[in-house]
Amino acid sequence: SVRAAAAMADGPLGELLAAIETMSEANELNPLLKHLQQKEELLIKHLPLLDDVLPVLSASRHTLAMVFILNCKAATVPLSNIPAATLFIQQCRRLLLECDPVQVQQVPAQLVAVCSKFSAAANAIKNPVVAIRPLQSAALALQPTPAHFTQIHAEFLKVCLLAKCYSMAEPLLSQELLHVDRDGTHVAPRDLLLFHYYAGMIQIGLKKFKSAIQYLTLCFAAPSNVLNAVMVEALKKCVLCALIDSGELPRIPRYTSLVVSRHFKTGIPAYTEFAEAFTSRSSANLRQSLEKHNATFARDHNLGLAKQCVQALVRRNVHRLTQTYLTLSLAHIAESVELADAAEAERYIVSMVSHGEISAEIDEGAGMVQFTQWDERFDSLSAVTSMETKITQAIALAQKLFEMNSQLAVDPNYLARAARERQARWDDEAMDTTGRALQRR
Repeated sequence: SVRAAAAMADGPLGELLAAIETMSEANELNPLLKHLQQKEELLIKHLPLLDDVLPVLSASRHTLAMVFILNCKAATVPLSNIPAATLFIQQCRRLLLECDPVQVQQVPAQLVAVCSKFSAAANAIKNPVVAIRPLQSAALALQPTPAHFTQIHAEFLKVCLLAKCYSMAEPLLSQELLHVDRDGTHVAPRDLLLFHYYAGMIQIGLKKFKSAIQYLTLCFAAPSNVLNAVMVEALKKCVLCALIDSGELPRIPRYTSLVVSRHFKTGIPAYTEFAEAFTSRSSANLRQSLEKHNATFARDHNLGLAKQCVQALVRRNVHRLTQTYLTLSLAHIAESVELADAAEAERYIVSMVSHGEISAEIDEGAGMVQFTQWDERFDSLSAVTSMETKITQAIALAQKLFEMNSQLAVDPNYLARAARERQARWDDEAMDTTGRALQRR
């Protein structure tokens, strides 16, 4: 027990353990927090002994104390020392999986520091999957409500990406995160950018490109007066996702900052040229563009996404044929969409039918494909239920937007910033108009 360990420990460390147990039993969290803050130098001074102290503490009852102790350790754990990093991971896992939300919300900065070092340690031992559940638990514990962003959200998504466990992030992404409380959760603009960027990458891994576009757009369209590297990378990935999903360049929201809008037009030539090749509807042209910009896509870690664009163009071209013809030979399809042979065309048709993209029947003997109509008439119980669900979601979303708009309409900080950005945009447009007028003269 903690009291037994305190009795065995000598000097100030034993006194600290006794104080932790006494205040925790009395649920005196504020006095305990002040006491721990005063004894932080003592913890740092006795770092070698802290590994013996942690096992006697309960993660649920002594959350505050464990957070402070692990925060002191975090700055000194060498990630190159695998045994030390492994021990730190084990200690953090016990805390994060069993921590008391009331206590962690009193020390958000310290908890975030512990989680950051925990994530780095898991990556250092090349086993990021061990950090997934603890970070998810920590993010939920740090949230004052299920609608609050925390700094740990982005860290959690990062380890899901590193572990390639994309589906593990879906429960957290299903939350409607609408509130940013800088004082309560220490969220900074960079955390929001990283969250939406990582969320977009998670959706790419799940092949949910429409959702990926939404997250990536929220990232690069965030208010900013300078060009941010995360926003640029989000913009690049959004271009490729939009080509896969709709066959067009993404729509840049009107509220996107001027620096990002300009960069979209002139700062990513490899991606805009690739998009132009896509819109030509020629697979050969697109493959040539892919080969030309191969090094750029590889450097940006977007080569796999660019290759999926080539497949998406083929599927889109096959889909266009269904709108014109009722029956076609596999050889004709292969020639029309620039595939190697009829066998490759057949593989694409089978894949598209299995994914519900088209409705078709293949006569293998004759080598013919008959495109058919969908049987769904949207009069089934499942169709009605789905429609009712979508309508309910739309009504709820409209209500939330109305509430948020009402709050922003009287927020003096928002109104002042919006006025400054509007003036800057008008000044820039006036300069562009004057420049064009001078060029015409």
